[in-house]
This record gives sequence, C-alpha cells and structure tokens, in this order.
Amino acid sequence: MEEIDFENMNDDVKEYALKETEKTENYLKSDYDKILDILKPYIHQKKVKLVKVTKSIECFVTIEHGMNKVIVNNSLIYSTTGIIVWVKPEKNGNRIALFETNGSDYGVLKIFKGKEIIYTEKGVINDILFTQNGFYIIREKRNQMVNEDMHSGNAVYLNGNYVFGNEIKSGEGIEGEIYGDKVILVSGDNISSSIYTGLADNPSSWKLYRKFECQVKILGYRHGTLYTLLYKGFGIISDGKNEFSMEDPVEDATIVKEGFLVIHMRDAKAIPVIYDFDGRKIKEFDLGEPYGLISMDSDGEKATVIMGSFGVPYAIFSYSDMELKLLEQNIVSKPKISEEYVENSFGRVHYFFLEPNKKTQNTIVYGYGGFNISIVPSYYNLFAYLLNNGVNVVICNLPGGGEYGEEWHRLGMKENKKNVYSAFQSIIKKLSAQGKNIICYGVSNGGLLAAYTLDKIPEYLAGAIIGNPVIDLMRFHRLLAGQYWVSEYGNPDNQEDVKFLRNYSAYEQLKPGKYPPSLIYSRMNDDRVHPAHALKFYKKLRDFGNESYILIGTGGHLGSGIEDMLSETAYIASFINTVFKEST
Repeated sequence: MEEIDFENMNDDVKEYALKETEKTENYLKSDYDKILDILKPYIHQKKVKLVKVTKSIECFVTIEHGMNKVIVNNSLIYSTTGIIVWVKPEKNGNRIALFETNGSDYGVLKIFKGKEIIYTEKGVINDILFTQNGFYIIREKRNQMVNEDMHSGNAVYLNGNYVFGNEIKSGEGIEGEIYGDKVILVSGDNISSSIYTGLADNPSSWKLYRKFECQVKILGYRHGTLYTLLYKGFGIISDGKNEFSMEDPVEDATIVKEGFLVIHMRDAKAIPVIYDFDGRKIKEFDLGEPYGLISMDSDGEKATVIMGSFGVPYAIFSYSDMELKLLEQNIVSKPKISEEYVENSFGRVHYFFLEPNKKTQNTIVYGYGGFNISIVPSYYNLFAYLLNNGVNVVICNLPGGGEYGEEWHRLGMKENKKNVYSAFQSIIKKLSAQGKNIICYGVSNGGLLAAYTLDKIPEYLAGAIIGNPVIDLMRFHRLLAGQYWVSEYGNPDNQEDVKFLRNYSAYEQLKPGKYPPSLIYSRMNDDRVHPAHALKFYKKLRDFGNESYILIGTGGHLGSGIEDMLSETAYIASFINTVFKEST
C-alpha cells in the first residue's frame, strides 16, 4: 500500500486531494446540476444564529442569502460573506466586538464603535473583556503535542502583551467577563473547570477562586454574588453558598428580574422555566411544538431567546415580567415529527423520526454523541431539502451528548465511547428491520461515529456520509486542535487509554472487506480537524477496493462561503440520490 504523508498537507497531498475530488465531482455531476438550483432556497433562508443583550444594546447575528449580518437595535452595522463566529457588546458602553473567519478557527477580531471599526487583530481569538478605556483579548496559540507540564496555548493579552495564562493547562480554554472593577475568568475542558477572580485593572491579582469537576458557565455577578451554572447531574445553579439542583436536564440559563430563565430539555426538546433566586420553580412555558435552543441572553431583567425546529430556521422570543412572547419566526416546512426509542444495555435511547409528505423507505440516520453537545430540533439545510424530496430523516440523541445531563455525557466518553456506537447501531438495526434503506451520516465527532458504523455494520447500510471527521484516534492529539479533545477521547500517549482508543478508532478498525459506498468530505483550510483524517480513511477504503468518494473543499471546519457551501451540499445530496437509486 503506497504511503502518503497526509499530515504534511504539502503540494503533493493537495494535488492528490484535488485530483480525487475531481473524480467525485465528475461521478456525481449529472444529479448535481439539477439539485443545485432546487437547494438554493433552503440555503438562502434567513437564519438568526446569535443574540447578545445589554441594558442599551440588543445585538443579533443573522444569515441571509449567504451574508452574515450584525444587527444592533434594529440597525445593520456590518455585513460580510465570511462567518461571524461570536459577537460581544460592551456591558456599559457602545463598543461591540465580533470575530469573523472564512470557516477556519483563524480569523480577524473587529471592534466597532457605532458603525466604525476602531480596532482589528488577526489570530485564533476566543473572547474579549472590555475595560472602561480598553480591552483584554483572549487569544489561542495552538500546540502540536499534549504534555501534562505544558502551559496552554490560551492566554489573556493587553495591548499585545501576555498578562495571564500561566496556570492554564494544555487543552483548556478560557473565557470571561468584567463586572465593574472585578474580572471573572473560567478555564477548563469538557469535564473540569476553574474560576479565577481579581481586580480588572490588575492582572497580577487574578487568582484561583474555585475548581470544579464539571463544566461551568458564569451567569452573572450582582450585589456581590457570583451566580454560576454547573453542568453536573441535570444541572446546578450556584450562588457560591447554596446549590440548586435541577429536576430536568439544563441546556442553558440566564439571569432575569425574577431569578433565572432556564432552558430545560425533555427528550431533547426545549422547555423554558422561570425560577426565583432561591431555586424555586415559578412558571413553566409550553412552546406547543418541538423546539431547540439556538441562543439566549439577558440584560439581567429581560431576555431574548432564539429557538429553532426541523422546519423552522429561527423563532425569536422575548421574555419580561413572567411572559414569553413569540415575536418573529421563519417557517420553511412542516415535516411530520414522531419520537421513538430503542432499549440498550445502559437504558433507553431517544430519536426523532422525520417523514416527508410521501411514504418512503429511504432514510438518513444522523448522529453525533460527544462533547456534551445536545442534538436538539434544528433547521438543517440538507435535511429540509431531503424531507421535501422524499427522504426520511432520523435525528439520534446518543450518549456522549448533553440531552440528559452530565452522566449521559460521561456515558459516551473515553472507555464508554462504545455506548455511543452501540446506541447508534441499535437504532439503525431497528429501522433496517422495518425495511428502511439506510445511509448513516455524521460530522466532526459524528464523522468518527459514521466511519466506525461503516466499519462494523456495513450489511445494514446502503451507504455512509462522513463529514469533517476525526477518524485516526492514535494521532488526533498531535494535529491542530486535537489537544483539546484528550479529556473526551483519552490520551494516545497513555498506554491504558490506548487499550480502548484502538478499539474505537475507525481508522484502526477498518479491515479488508466489502463496504457500501461512502462519501467523505473535509475542507482544505480546516484548522480544527485535520483533513488528513478524511484523506487517510478514504485512501484505505480505496486500497481495499471499495467504492468511496471524497470532497475536499476550500473552507474550514465551521464552513465556507455561500457558493462553496451550496456546492458541497449539492454534492452530498447527489450522493444520497445516487445511492438510493442504486440500492432500491
């Protein structure tokens, strides 16, 4: 088997990737041209992906016709063909920061005063802390290796100078906020966090306040009390002295006048609930249909909440004085939604079954299962298209996600990763027994899931779609952002971890044999998940004589420009169409 060092991404590798991509494009071209035009309305739909609120500012990030827009108090201040990853207004002022990329993690920070850009800086920038007269920047410099003694690539800078981060370990992120003269920082990974506090104008005073064996979100600091959301159990709200345990899993929370607006999940569906500051439930809101949370923020009294659903790209709700009102929504379609379960050795696994208007056996089964990320009702461009063109879509709520609290997350981590695969396979086997013709699909960590499923149960699949995947678990920690995933997967430099990592590394587990057709895609400028994962798996499949196709686009892990995303989605839809035509 010819060896190619895909991790180098040198000119020879890029030439190979482009040549193999051209073969895929030529193979799918006949369906691609007609699908491209049909897809455009689904991708050009208006979406609202972020909201940030202060006493004087309500800031939305919207997407429409491929343009990312920043809307402040109903006025457009910025529009770009790039991707706006985050936005943050000054709490007591009129400055607004945003971070824009071309789809990679590397991009440009822009700070606005009104509509005027007053500062820019390039890099991997994860947060900004506004002071009265300036700002701190939380910037990342990625290391290639994991080492317990190595300091993190994340640190806080002032005027370009390093001021804090020596205590932050490799693989940990940092974010924070300034409240008056006090700074509060949170560092951590998927399973642990530390809070640091001190005087905002004196970084040498920033000291460790408390450590947690869970993820933590700062809810706010008011009247001398720091409120936090601990992702432990189903979720705990803490005021530093008292802890209020939630009875349903928590997706997010924010402070409002009466106490806390908490978004719970019941079988992955959003349930907004108001609690007082003593943790007593005051009111629960019935949304009437399955929604998932997109974004939420408050000014400490009123809140704005962005929800979505499978046929609804966004729905904007406002909360004040114990009322949650729907202000605006975009309804694209109304698929038939049913909820089903499979029993597994560790418990019941929930999934959404979405049906088009006409009965069909052709079915896409989508899963993720990791990093405490909840797969909730959301609008997917591709899935909206498929549902309106005669394909069932199944959305799985697998262990490793956050849909049922932190224990559900840990049920799919490290040596327990086998539970994610077992649950996904159980759903596929149940659907197959019902006569469904199945393509499994996953992206990023879900790409690992789809690749491993292809490895292990090819006889149940018509095909597999493997997007921007992490696949080689013996090497992931040495590539790009891989050091940040050691807490989730395990450390390949630790021999005890290798014992289970090797067993669920899709690259290691792929053996000579006959597999159904697969489409693997990645992007040349992905600086989070290295394209080598996709290329290595693709070549191994091809060397074993299998029908596999690869697409290497130009964007990054977060996406790319509208035309590139439209083209990529059209090729994926063309592959689905081709597989289902050939397998029925």
